[in-house]
Amino acid sequence: MSLLEIRAGARALNQIRQNGLSAEDISAVFGASGSAKWLAIYGLDAAIFGTFLKQASHPIALYGTSIGAFKLAAAAQSDPVSALHRLAIMYTEQSYQGEITPESIAAQTSKIVGAILTDKAIDEILSHPAFRFHCGAIRCHGRMASSRVAAQKMAMVQAFVSSLIGRDRQRAFFSRSIFHDPRSDDFFPGNDAFSTSRVPLSPDNFRQALIASGSLPVYMHGVTHVPGDSSGSVYRDGGLLDYHPVPSSLSGNYGGVVLYPHFYPYLREGWFDKMIPWRKVRPEMLQEVVLIAPSEAFVSKLADRRIPDRQDFYRFSGDNQRRQRHWREAIEKSEELGQQFLDLVQSGDIAAFARPF
Repeated sequence: MSLLEIRAGARALNQIRQNGLSAEDISAVFGASGSAKWLAIYGLDAAIFGTFLKQASHPIALYGTSIGAFKLAAAAQSDPVSALHRLAIMYTEQSYQGEITPESIAAQTSKIVGAILTDKAIDEILSHPAFRFHCGAIRCHGRMASSRVAAQKMAMVQAFVSSLIGRDRQRAFFSRSIFHDPRSDDFFPGNDAFSTSRVPLSPDNFRQALIASGSLPVYMHGVTHVPGDSSGSVYRDGGLLDYHPVPSSLSGNYGGVVLYPHFYPYLREGWFDKMIPWRKVRPEMLQEVVLIAPSEAFVSKLADRRIPDRQDFYRFSGDNQRRQRHWREAIEKSEELGQQFLDLVQSGDIAAFARPF
């Protein structure tokens, strides 16, 4: 019984079938938005960064939004397994009493960031010998930039309606901004209809950039006055635009395999796309991608036979202990995913498991 589903684009699948998969093949690793869903693949990420990519010496670009950015910031530290574990535990231990507000979310987010981003950790990320960290946020336009919740709600409704017509119609509400390792100021130039601005990361702005990448409108405050950025922009959750970031929308040239540990065997490019069941990323947009996700057999072993998600905060309202127990169980079981991935790579059997998108 396989615990993993492995999907690959045409070029990546040909690479795997001819030569297997090694750390030297990887040119980029992507991390998707999805809040608590990440906990179900924590062990997979720990195996990838703690073992599979541990000896990598060539530059590997990391790109994530929201929790995908948080986990990649942990993974790019000198001890990725410990940092990822701290993130998983701190995320699980969030606790809310009564109404969940932007202020209470900000307080919990500050605790998480404080646990994974010490000054030493930021220095390690920005000087990592192989990894080049990038996180995506949006620059808000119009009502999306307002500090008033009512205006943000109106902007979200309008953006959703616009997305039904076409993804590029959302340009009236936001554009892409990438906070990037200063050693890679030309990577991820943007390869779609959205303009892409760039802000170099530094010890002065790293924490704000990471928080901006996950600051969902209505629920969280936008991030402003980012050191190193003179635009005066209001930044919010990069997942609105790049919910499950699509590599070909960010760059047309990778020169290797894009590794994508994910909680689903498919991608939905924008946040609003998750409300449109038939809208999934087309296979031709994923030529270089190897996506690794939990199988249905694995998910059936989790509490309630499902992957944790943000709604658990409301589903288990008033019973934080039960929610935390379910999430810890997902974290522990996810280590089986990591071990199976390493076994498949080391044995070469990954070629037999990989299927086209």
